[in-house]
Amino acid sequence: MLIPKTDLFLLQEHTTKLLKASESLETWLASSYGHFIQFTNAATLTELRRYWTQYKTIDVSGTVNTDFRDGMSERTKAIGTLNFLQGLRSAGPLWMSAMEVCGDVYRKYWETGVAGGNSADYNELGENGRGFANPMFVVSSAPSGKFAVHYGSEPLLGFHLAETFRRLHSGTKLSLAAQSDRLVEFGKAQFNDWCRNFALSVEHRRICVQLFSGDAVALCFQLQLGIAQGKHGDQASFYSKPWKLQPLHLNGHVSHDQSHWPPIGRFDVIDTSNLGDHIGLINMVVATAPLMRRQATSILCTESLLAASDDATSSLSAALGTDVATFSLLIGLAPIGLLAGTTLEAVSNEAALQSFAVPSQLQKQKQYRLRVHWKSPDVQTSSLPMDSETDEKTRRRVRIDSRELAAWFLSMYKKMFAHEDVSTLFSRMKRMQSNSYSTDMPRYTRAAIVALIRVVKTNVLADWASVMDTFESMVKADNSLLVGGNSLQDLYMQLAFFGVWTLPVLAEGPRQVQQRFNLPLRPRSNVEKLLGEVDPPSIVHIIFSVPRKHLKVLTGSGNKMIGTPGMHVSVKQEFGAHQYDNHFYTFHCYFGKFMTDGMDDRPPLFEEDDKGWQGSADLVVVCAAPTFGLLMGPWNGLKVALALNNSPQNVMLFSSKLGSLLTVFEISIENEQRVLISRNPPFMDTNHSMAAQRKWLQTYSNGANSDNAASAIFDADHSATKLQIRTVFAKESEEATALANGAAVNIVPIDLSTIRLELGTRLSRTLVFPFPVQSSNSKTRIARKSAWVEVEAAIHTAAKEDGFDTWTKLHPTPHGSLSLGSMTRVSLDVQPKILSITKKDADWINVMMGGTLSEGEKHMKEQGGDLSAEPKIELKESLNIMFQSFAGFHPRTSGPVWTFQLTKRKSCHTIIFVNSMRHDLDLGSVVLDAWVLPLTIQRVHKLRGALPPLMSAKPEPLGVQLSDRESILWKRLLPALAERCRTSNHKASCEYLAEGKIPLSVEDDQNPLCSCGEGKVPADFAKTVKEWAPFAKYEARLLFQLPNVAVAVPRRAR
Repeated sequence: MLIPKTDLFLLQEHTTKLLKASESLETWLASSYGHFIQFTNAATLTELRRYWTQYKTIDVSGTVNTDFRDGMSERTKAIGTLNFLQGLRSAGPLWMSAMEVCGDVYRKYWETGVAGGNSADYNELGENGRGFANPMFVVSSAPSGKFAVHYGSEPLLGFHLAETFRRLHSGTKLSLAAQSDRLVEFGKAQFNDWCRNFALSVEHRRICVQLFSGDAVALCFQLQLGIAQGKHGDQASFYSKPWKLQPLHLNGHVSHDQSHWPPIGRFDVIDTSNLGDHIGLINMVVATAPLMRRQATSILCTESLLAASDDATSSLSAALGTDVATFSLLIGLAPIGLLAGTTLEAVSNEAALQSFAVPSQLQKQKQYRLRVHWKSPDVQTSSLPMDSETDEKTRRRVRIDSRELAAWFLSMYKKMFAHEDVSTLFSRMKRMQSNSYSTDMPRYTRAAIVALIRVVKTNVLADWASVMDTFESMVKADNSLLVGGNSLQDLYMQLAFFGVWTLPVLAEGPRQVQQRFNLPLRPRSNVEKLLGEVDPPSIVHIIFSVPRKHLKVLTGSGNKMIGTPGMHVSVKQEFGAHQYDNHFYTFHCYFGKFMTDGMDDRPPLFEEDDKGWQGSADLVVVCAAPTFGLLMGPWNGLKVALALNNSPQNVMLFSSKLGSLLTVFEISIENEQRVLISRNPPFMDTNHSMAAQRKWLQTYSNGANSDNAASAIFDADHSATKLQIRTVFAKESEEATALANGAAVNIVPIDLSTIRLELGTRLSRTLVFPFPVQSSNSKTRIARKSAWVEVEAAIHTAAKEDGFDTWTKLHPTPHGSLSLGSMTRVSLDVQPKILSITKKDADWINVMMGGTLSEGEKHMKEQGGDLSAEPKIELKESLNIMFQSFAGFHPRTSGPVWTFQLTKRKSCHTIIFVNSMRHDLDLGSVVLDAWVLPLTIQRVHKLRGALPPLMSAKPEPLGVQLSDRESILWKRLLPALAERCRTSNHKASCEYLAEGKIPLSVEDDQNPLCSCGEGKVPADFAKTVKEWAPFAKYEARLLFQLPNVAVAVPRRAR
């Protein structure tokens, strides 16, 4: 946060270069930065130039510096002696060794303004750490324009410091200051490595970073529309960001080569960070899911830090507000943990962080870092080739009864707006005094539930007219939400805008409906301008300005505890027989003004104050509203207001100033000086936006092959529990004849999504479900005269059935590699080796190993149960033996062991040669870097001379005894472990492809691996143990890591 004078000069010098290069998109593209840093639109470049200009010109030597230091001091006082341990996440499995120093590093950062308070950087600041406030921390978009550094800022958190903490733990005890210095040194070295590798990628033109300044969700929706249209047009349907009058145009690429940005196709990988904590997980998923390629290799990564539940295993379902499997089925993406139930991520590290976190008034909201990886479940089947993207015509959609689907939408509606439910208000307020969940804060508007319905519509076959009619009736009949009735018009309008469903008055226009049904709308009047036209649009935009002085209640002094209160626009009719108060939660604001000369044929002028909250201009509110309501009752009875949402906190803080309705500003719609009724929002075209939405929905909802579509069966809790596929055979077909003649009907499971339906001995039909099912327990219904067969199977999740096959499954790709269905790849050679392991390392290694067992598995071990009934526990035990034996502190060994034999019934079928133990930096765990030799009869014969010397080598190989079932697990696991660290493609003659199965075999004397990785050992392979040398030509590299129970879904009952 603080920098010396030399760094300040360097920053100002560099911003001068950036400003010169960024005078236009053209000059930027022609500059030395243009080939690897580009922009989605011109507005992003303009916004960056604004910041660069402030970095260059701001004076940080006077009051700015003083105010900034005051902000640091205020945070330092709040910290006091509390230990904030979020830095433990950088320590990986060494979290036990990092607790004391991480708390100190955090405190010292806020005290001194340099990372960890390290002496080198602190001394460079000058006497008493004088220095200067870093302009990149001073300048921000905060409304106050003052100190806005996030309280959780911790510069070392983003680094991988496990090995550094290990060295500090293993060596001579150092002071906290000396430990901090070491950590910062290592962090700087790591950052230097990253910069050097990035520079190499830039030099070889292997990377291009696209920058966008604005609302990430708005960008996603704009990209969706461009993909459906096959191009990104000039018309924007969304604004770039809140508080700015900036349409989201995707016009950043100005070269003739349009291949880079904006992309017209979908994405292979999308990582959302923890945005879902702040805008709602559902908002994040429905914005990104339609942008995903439907390939086995495509993945969506979401992350959360704020806990949605006390139980981590139910946190995801709590954040979604529904059963995870049902949500996944309906949106077409499923968490890997839901299907596999296993992860390699060291989830016990996060559990430990929660155990030692200090509860305080500063941290009522619990944290739990939960990473969820979502994949398309309908491309995980072996019945489909993995060489192309699944298009809309071949995608498998699920069929759902209209009333069942409407009931699920209503349950989601009530969950998303649970903060409006008066029946739970007081119990929720009482709990929040000591414990808050991420779901306590309102995250959703009526547009959010509509966006969810929109995505579901692309994945579900149903009578959608009936679905929406039923849903609307259910919403109107529900009285549980405090402002449910006030928000109906908002819901109707959002449904129409997104093209999901349109109320007649929004489809035909208010005057047309009035004539047909003789509705009580007031007569036309020229005074009302747009509303007085013969055929006004069904949706108009109310644009009104709020005087700046009315915002002081939000921005004045003494308002540090208000947070970010939610607001809505209230449109009300106060006179006549049809009084109402409609609330709209989706609207846009900017600071500036609008001007009109009163001439109907001239569009109004809109001007923006670029200073925003820090300026002096009024706030202009732009809110869409159905025209029908504005034509009811007298013209002079219509008012529009900006108000705070009715929440307990807002009532407590603002009711004395704003009244019971929490009205910030209210004005009559008659006031032409401050209110404008417009056909379109500023710089946008409503008709174009709505047409683009309909085009998107039509593109991704139509054309699906509904033959043999699976139907979902729901339970009373609105959770999908089973899937059915009814196959109807044509009359006089061979299948119909076979059924009529009494042919036997058999079900043969192929994989979790695919079943082969066999009729007699020679006829069959492949049935593919849109979601994994428990195919081994499927049921059939047969109608021999009507010639159909119905197959019903329960939906598969790892909470109900073992997901080991899903976890280890591999998919062939056309690129000469295999897609890891549920595991992540790792570059072994860049993972730090753990050298000179000592007895001190036993502490953290044993804790890490113990953390891989679930509570149920621990209980079974403690009770002395038969582990052969749970081969996955046996597998973890065997891996534990290998890790501890390699480290040299397993009770069965007198020192380190590097060679292991997997033995079943005293017969060895696999030899493992461990080269080293390494950190897995991304997953916060450790791995054994090893080479594996599966033994076959032929190999034993060829190696008969080399085996006896190996068995007598020092240290002697250690035998790991396996049960029959565990032995099969090892055979199934080895191909996936080899693929995780593979650095070369498979050969054209790969046995996996030739034989069409992975593993090749699970038999004791057979090799489960293909030969593509054999013999690629380093030159010093046998340096540690010379007796390894004869085996090198047969060995394949792989890594061993202890699996954990995934926390994204409830654990399977024992």
